[in-house]
Amino acid sequence: MDTSPMRVHCLGSCQEVGRSCFLVETDQRTLFDYGLKIYSRQNPKKQNLMPLPYQGDIDAMVLSHAHLDHSGCIPELYTRPPVHWFGTPPTMEIASLLWADSLKIMGEDSPYQEMHVNRAENRYAPLLYEQVLSLGDTDYSLHDAGHILGSAMVKAKHNGKTLLYSGDFKMGDTRMHKGAVPPEEADYLILESTYSNREHPNREELEKKLISTIEETIDLGGTVLLPAFAVGRSQELLSVLHSRLRGIPVFLDGMSKAVTNIYLNNDDYIRDPKSFREAAQETIFADSIRDKKDATAEPSIIVSTAGMMEGGPALRYLQHLNPASRLIFTGYNVEGTNGWRILNQSKALVDGYELEVSVPADYLDFSAHVGHSGLVDFVKKVNPEKIILNHGDDTPGFAQELAGMGFDAVAPKNGDTIDL
Repeated sequence: MDTSPMRVHCLGSCQEVGRSCFLVETDQRTLFDYGLKIYSRQNPKKQNLMPLPYQGDIDAMVLSHAHLDHSGCIPELYTRPPVHWFGTPPTMEIASLLWADSLKIMGEDSPYQEMHVNRAENRYAPLLYEQVLSLGDTDYSLHDAGHILGSAMVKAKHNGKTLLYSGDFKMGDTRMHKGAVPPEEADYLILESTYSNREHPNREELEKKLISTIEETIDLGGTVLLPAFAVGRSQELLSVLHSRLRGIPVFLDGMSKAVTNIYLNNDDYIRDPKSFREAAQETIFADSIRDKKDATAEPSIIVSTAGMMEGGPALRYLQHLNPASRLIFTGYNVEGTNGWRILNQSKALVDGYELEVSVPADYLDFSAHVGHSGLVDFVKKVNPEKIILNHGDDTPGFAQELAGMGFDAVAPKNGDTIDL
C-alpha cells in the first residue's frame, strides 16, 4: 500500500468565487472540478478565466456538479493527453449542454473548441451516489450535495485518511432537492464559503412573498418576468408556482427548457418527481414566435434565462412588458451585470444602448447554497482535523472565526500547496 501523504494544490476558487479547481495528490493525481471564471463587464479583458496551470500529468478528474464555475474548463483538458473524468449522469448531461452554449458565447476567447467538447463527452464515466471508485490505492465516492440536479460532495480515502470536498451544497430541503447527505466524518475538509458572512431568509416566507407579489401584479394586468438561471433556479420556480398558484399562464424560455427536459429524464434525482412532472406539463414551453408573443400579450408569468439579464430571451421580454408589469430576481446579480443595473439604477444595456427600465424590480434570495449557520453546523458535524476554505469573498474572516471555535482552518490563495 502506498503510504504517501495527501497533498492539495489550490488552482482556483481560493479567496474568490469562480474557476473551482483542486489537484489532490495521493498515489493518484486527481483534479476535483475544473471550472471557468465567468466574465462580464467587470472583467472586460477576460483575464484569469481558467484555473492555474498544473505541473505534470493527471490520472483522473472528478466533477462535483455541472455549473460552469466548476465544469467550464473540462473540455480544455482534452487539448492534452486525455484522461477519464467522473460525475453523476445528470451532471454530464447538463455540463455538455453548458459547454456548447459557453463555446458559442465566448467564441474566439474560448479556451477550447468543439472537438474538445466531443473528446470530453467521450471520456466521461458515470459515478453514482455512494458508489466507490478505486484508482490505485485511493477510493473516491460521491455524496448528494442538495445543490442542483446530480450535485455531489467528493470523498477521497487514502492510507486511512479521508478528504471531503464539499463542492457547492445546501443542507435544507428545497422543492426540487433533498438537503445534502454528507459522510459522517472526514479528516480533512475543503469547504465552500459562498455565504460564510450572511444568512438566507426563511424559504417559506420567501415563497409567500413571491406569490403575493405575482398575484398583485397579475391583478393590475401586468406580466411577471422572472429572470432565472437555467440550471436549478428555473426548475425550482416552476415547482413553487405549481404548488402555490393556479389559473395563471406560466411560460418557460431560453436554455431553461432544455435543462428542464434533462431534469424530467433524471427524475430519480428529484425530491418529488410526480409534482415536478405535473408542473412541467402545466408550463408553456415558448418554442414558437406565437408562444413568445402570447407571453406578454396577457397577464402571465415568464421564467426565462439569463438570470443576470446579460443575454437570453429575458432581455427581449423586458422590452415588451406593459407598465403594470414587474421583474423579480431570485438569484444573485454580480455588480455591473444588467440584473444589478436594473435593481440599482433602473437601467439595462441592450445591443449597446442604455435602456431605461420603468417597471419595478424586486430581489428575493432563493439561494441554493448553505448560509453561515449551516456552514458552522456542517463543520461541527464533520469535525475535521483541517479545513481548507474556498469559493467565497471573505474566506480569511471565516477561517479566523472557525479558529476561534478550535478548528484548524486556513484560507489559502490560488497557487498555494497544502500538505495534509
